[in-house]
Amino acid sequence: MVRSPSPVQVRCADGDPVEFHRRPNRRDSHYLVEEVRERWIEESRWPFLSAMPVGGDRCRCWRVLARRSDEPHLPPGEFVLRMRSGPGVWDLRWAGV
Repeated sequence: MVRSPSPVQVRCADGDPVEFHRRPNRRDSHYLVEEVRERWIEESRWPFLSAMPVGGDRCRCWRVLARRSDEPHLPPGEFVLRMRSGPGVWDLRWAGV
C-alpha cells in the first residue's frame, strides 16, 4: 500500500514557512516553525513541463523544526514541507520527532 503525503495549509513570511496545519484541520495538527534547517528544489514525477519556474515538474522543499502550538512544552519535531505545484499547494512529505 502506497501512502500519500499529508496535505497541509502553510503560511509563509519572507519566502519561508512560519506555520502549518494538516488538512482537514484537526485540533492537534497546528504547528509553529521554529527554524528552517534546509531548503532545496527537487524534481517531481509530474510528467508535463511547467510554465512556472518552480511548480509542476519541480518542487520547492523545506526541512523545518516545528512545535505543536497547543503543547509548546513538548520538544519540537522535524518536518519536510513540499510546495508541489506553485504557491498554495503543499504537502507534508516526511515527519520525524
